[in-house]
Amino acid sequence: MLERVSGKIVDWQIEKGILSDAERAVYRYAYELLLNQVINTLIAVLIAVVFGAPLPVLLLLISYIPLRSFCGGYHADTNLGCTVVSAVMIWCMCWIYQNIREGLFITYYPFIYIVSGYFVIRYAPVQDKNKPLDEAEIIRYKRMSRVLWTLEMAIGVLLYFIRKRYGLVIAISHLFLSFMLLVGKLKLNNKL
Repeated sequence: MLERVSGKIVDWQIEKGILSDAERAVYRYAYELLLNQVINTLIAVLIAVVFGAPLPVLLLLISYIPLRSFCGGYHADTNLGCTVVSAVMIWCMCWIYQNIREGLFITYYPFIYIVSGYFVIRYAPVQDKNKPLDEAEIIRYKRMSRVLWTLEMAIGVLLYFIRKRYGLVIAISHLFLSFMLLVGKLKLNNKL
């Protein structure tokens, strides 16, 4: 559907002389990405409003998106699949954020960072057929994923002492990232 909508937007802009026909495919792809990002953002805002958790959702997105960009992992085959996975992830974080008991949280908090650190160091970056990497990108992405993970982990630990539940959000984002790395690795090895 997004392909159709982006195609109509590009066709209209070419017809009006705003865009060049030579770059039609590039513009269609760019509009498809833009529309997908707008839809995902609107869904994130809707989930944040429903749960009354705008700051935790924003913190999740700020911690998850940059790290995921460098770590890679599972990529859905369609825009709809990506949107569904993202929405479920945000919904789960909100549910956990609102329902986890403090004692349980204190017990497992450090364990989450140990697990996510293992996955980032062992697997990142995980390529996908939708996003292959060359050798230089692999080296750069590996370094950046480790740097970002370390920085976010330090912020998460600091937040643990300042505002435990916000630290939990970063830990949850790292847990989700670990899962995406594992599933992406299994998919890459054709085991999924």
